[in-house]
Amino acid sequence: MTGRLWLASRVGLALLLMVSFYALAIGLSTILVWLVFAELKHLSHVNLKLPLVLLGAAATILWSIVPRPDKFVPPGPRVEPSQEPALFSAIRDVAGATGQAMPADVYLVNNVNAFVAQRGGLMGVGSHRVMGLGLPLMQAVTVQEFKGILAHEFGHYHAGDVALGPWIYKTRGAIGRTIEQLSGNLLQAIFVWYGNVFLRITHAVSRRQEFIADEVAARAAGASAMASGLRRVHAAAVAFDHYWRGEVAHVLDSGYLPPLSQGFARFMQHATVASNMAAVVEHEEHGGQTDPYDTHPALRDRLAALSTLEPGADGDARPATVLLSDVGRWERQILAATVGDHWASGLKAMPWEKVVESVYVPLWRKRVQQHRRLFGPFTIATVPTSRLDLAPLGDAFLGLDRDEAAAVPADIRVSHGVQLLTSAIALALVDVGWTASASIGDEIVLTRDGRDLRPFSELLAIATGTSQSAAERTPVTTDWRSRCAELGISDVRLVSDSVEAASVPRV
Repeated sequence: MTGRLWLASRVGLALLLMVSFYALAIGLSTILVWLVFAELKHLSHVNLKLPLVLLGAAATILWSIVPRPDKFVPPGPRVEPSQEPALFSAIRDVAGATGQAMPADVYLVNNVNAFVAQRGGLMGVGSHRVMGLGLPLMQAVTVQEFKGILAHEFGHYHAGDVALGPWIYKTRGAIGRTIEQLSGNLLQAIFVWYGNVFLRITHAVSRRQEFIADEVAARAAGASAMASGLRRVHAAAVAFDHYWRGEVAHVLDSGYLPPLSQGFARFMQHATVASNMAAVVEHEEHGGQTDPYDTHPALRDRLAALSTLEPGADGDARPATVLLSDVGRWERQILAATVGDHWASGLKAMPWEKVVESVYVPLWRKRVQQHRRLFGPFTIATVPTSRLDLAPLGDAFLGLDRDEAAAVPADIRVSHGVQLLTSAIALALVDVGWTASASIGDEIVLTRDGRDLRPFSELLAIATGTSQSAAERTPVTTDWRSRCAELGISDVRLVSDSVEAASVPRV
C-alpha cells in the first residue's frame, strides 16, 4: 500500500471512528433514558435515586458531545502585507510553489514554531485560514530554511489535514469532556477505551500528514533546506526555553526590554549552548523514537525520508528575520498581545550590555538585603564551600522549610546556595571597584586590573569536587581561601556598609 493510500484508509477510519463516537454517545444516552422509562412503567415501587442517576448520566453525555463554537483568540499581533512586504512576498512565492491560496491572516508569535489552521466557525464550517510564524523561529533559521518551513505548513493544506483538523479536534474535545464529566461513573471506562483508540488512529494520520507536508516542502524549497531547518528548529526550541527563563524573564520583570531576537542569536552562538543544541539534535537524529500517541514523527524518521528526495539549492543563508523591517517593533507588539499593551508600552528599551548594571546589581542588592542575616559573619574568603553548608543557603533562597527541602534533590539545593552566594560576592566586589559583566548565555564574571573571578562556577566546582570551571572548562583551585588571597579579596566583607545602611529603616 502506498503512503497516500495508507493515509486515505486511515483518514476514512478516523472519520468512521468520529461518527461512531457520536453514535455511541447518543446510543448510550438513549439506552439510559429507556431504562428510566422502563423502570417507571413496569415497577410498582420506584427508587427515584437510580432513575435520577441514569438521567444525569444521559444528560452529561449529551451535553459533552454538543459542538462548541471556535472562539478564535489571536495568538499574537496580526501582520499586514503593507507593513512587511518582504515577508509577504516570501509567503506568496511559497504559496504559488505549493499551489495554495494565501492565508487570510498572518500572526507573529513568541515561540520556535509555525502553524496553519482553519479558525472560527463551527466544526470547521465558516472558518478561515490563519498562519502563525514564530519570531524566535525566524531568528533561528535561514531564509531558505524558512521557505521550507512555510512550504511545509502550506503542505498541510495540500494534504487536506487542515480541513479535517477541526472535526478531529472537536471530537477529541468531546471525548475528553465526556470522560471528565463521567468521573466516578462506570460508563467512563467505555469512553476512556474509545478515546485511546481514537487518539492512536488520528495521531497516526497526523504523523503521515507530516511526512506529506515535508515532501511538499522538499519540492518547493529543497530537501536539504527542509532537513537543516528541522534540525535547527528542534535545537532552537530547547534553547529558547532556557534563554527566556534564564536571560529574558528577569530583565522584563525589572521593566526593561532588550533586543530579544538579537539576544537569542547571541545565546545560540555561545559555545556551551551551541554544544548542548548539537547534542539534542544528535540524540534525536540517531536515537529518537516515535510513540503511538505522538502527533509528529521522530526527527530521525523525518530526516531519513527527506534524504531520499532532491536536495535542492542552498538558497539565501541570512537569518529569516531580514524579511522583517523592524524586528524590535514586533517584539514589543508580541509582548503587548500576549501579556498586555499597558505593560509592554512601559518597558524601557535597553541594550544587553547594560543588563548587569541596570538589572543584576539591583537584583543582587535586593537578595542580599533579604538574606543579610545569613551573610553577616562572612568575608568573601570565609563563605561556605561544602555541600553540607551550601544546601541550607539554597533552601533559604528557594524559601523551603525542612520538609520541603527533603523532597528537593541535593544538587539543586547546593546550586541555588551557590547562586545566592554569587549574588552577595558579586555585589560586594562591585561595591569595592570590581566590574561585573555577563555575556548572554554565560555566567557573571568579575574583573579588575587584569584579574577575573567566576564565583558561580568556581564555587560550584569546589563544592562538587570537580577540577574544572563548568563555563570555561579551565582548571580551578580547590582552595577557595587561596583563590581569594591570590585576588586580594580575602578581607572584603560579604555584606558591605552600603547594604547594611540600606537595610536600616529611615525615620
